[in-house]
Amino acid sequence: MKKNLLLLLSMMVLTNALAQYPVSDVTAITADIPFQGYDEYETIYGQGEYQIFYGADGVLDMPVIITDGYDPADNSKTENIYQYFTTEEGVNMLDELRDHNIDIVILNFPDYTTDYELLIHGGADYIERNAFILVKLLQEIATMEEGDQSFMVIGPSMGGLITRYALAYMEQNGMDHHTGLWLSWDSPQVGANIPISLQYLVNYIAIEGGDEDLVMLRDERLNTPAAKQMLLDHYTAHLADGEDLEQDYGVQLPTPAPGFRDNFINTLNTVGFPQTPRNIALINGSGNATQVESPGATIVDTELDLGSGAGMDMELYFTPAAGTGNYVVDYLQPTFYGYDYGDPYYTYAASPATSSGLDSAPGGIVLFDNFFAGAPESDVLTQFYEALQVDAFSFIPTLSALGVEMDNWYTPAESIDLADTAFDAVHFPEENQPHLSLDEEGYVFLNNEVSNHFGLDIAVEQNPLQEVRLLQNPVQDEIALDARGVNLSGLDLSVFTPAGRKISFQHIDDTGSIIRMPAPGEGIYILQINSENYQTYHKLIVTGQ
Repeated sequence: MKKNLLLLLSMMVLTNALAQYPVSDVTAITADIPFQGYDEYETIYGQGEYQIFYGADGVLDMPVIITDGYDPADNSKTENIYQYFTTEEGVNMLDELRDHNIDIVILNFPDYTTDYELLIHGGADYIERNAFILVKLLQEIATMEEGDQSFMVIGPSMGGLITRYALAYMEQNGMDHHTGLWLSWDSPQVGANIPISLQYLVNYIAIEGGDEDLVMLRDERLNTPAAKQMLLDHYTAHLADGEDLEQDYGVQLPTPAPGFRDNFINTLNTVGFPQTPRNIALINGSGNATQVESPGATIVDTELDLGSGAGMDMELYFTPAAGTGNYVVDYLQPTFYGYDYGDPYYTYAASPATSSGLDSAPGGIVLFDNFFAGAPESDVLTQFYEALQVDAFSFIPTLSALGVEMDNWYTPAESIDLADTAFDAVHFPEENQPHLSLDEEGYVFLNNEVSNHFGLDIAVEQNPLQEVRLLQNPVQDEIALDARGVNLSGLDLSVFTPAGRKISFQHIDDTGSIIRMPAPGEGIYILQINSENYQTYHKLIVTGQ
């Protein structure tokens, strides 16, 4: 209900903004550079559409160009993409930028049909082809712009790969992209993750259910060109030769879709990252390596009632701890009036010795019910939701959004020197957040980068206590806080139970150091940090030895 209310409020804000300032018609655009997909027999000129939401002065002179992300059903039109920038409090950042004469140009990748009657789902098409549409748009906006202000380009989610490729490609080919600031927003620069157990499940119900809607759900979520380019582990790589369901048990470690991700990574590595803009990243995954869940966690262990006496025993698990393996589908067993019949379905997965599985790694999260959004509503799906023992999985690992390849996905991003990344500035929270969510800290970070780029006086004061970070979470015997970047006269640290009972307190006279205090017993707590003028909170998890 709260989510629906915020959406209603944000749509009302958008309606008011659109009524106040000029908005162009949606304009079709076709790339000048063709692209032939890895499994295609023709070169295709990508087609898109864009819309300009002018600033208060009605003049296109300070452009911010934003692309769509992964959108296989073309649900996110330009107005919906605009809503990505609505905060948890219902404030749309783009409305506020337009108040200061900044112009918002939004590029959508719709469905279209080629000259050879091939249907292209633009929002899930090859990343390179969509990037070439952006190349054309950047050139077009440059001819329309009044003045010579450099652009800001924003790539949310998959859009971060599209924008990266377009800008770097233009640099390598002597083309001026006119861009001075590039934002990659929780983008899978090193790959994305959907639990392999969930992939197996979706494929199983598509095949065994034989329902057209279920087949479409599988193909939209998992089998599009873009999905195969981005996913670090893909169910098709684990199938035995000639099988569409049974696993090859010789393939247990994470393995991407054959012929897709390897081709894409070779192409992406060839162009690299943009070199001339200021590169920044807004990340939704935890910076201090807070896990989404425990490796190997139970997703669901239940029996679904399919009606008329039919049922399905179901056990699904996250990928396991480093150097171990486990059944991730254990099992899918048809039942009839409580008795097993037919063959059970099992699948197995292993994690490398260097890192536990991606499903529970620090990262921008996706809720299981959001993954199934668009599936036909049914009592069976409701039963599945009610039986879930975990709510979400790691979709964009923090290190991937940071553009860093490391052996261990659980390495704290805060420990990595920015000089070893492609980014000049990054922001990540302590707790893992929903993918493409915009909290107060992220808003401040982004707003101040925009302010500096366009030379506007719209910077927002940052709460200095946001810089006080937990060195580790979960903790055991000791709570350790890094306050080395904070210069305040004193801090009050209080630990509360979820019910609001204060169980410990500590006053610190001098900041600018590592602060340590004893941890309470096992459980979940709220750590409150107060200074004279500021306050902040941290969710604290205390585990046993």
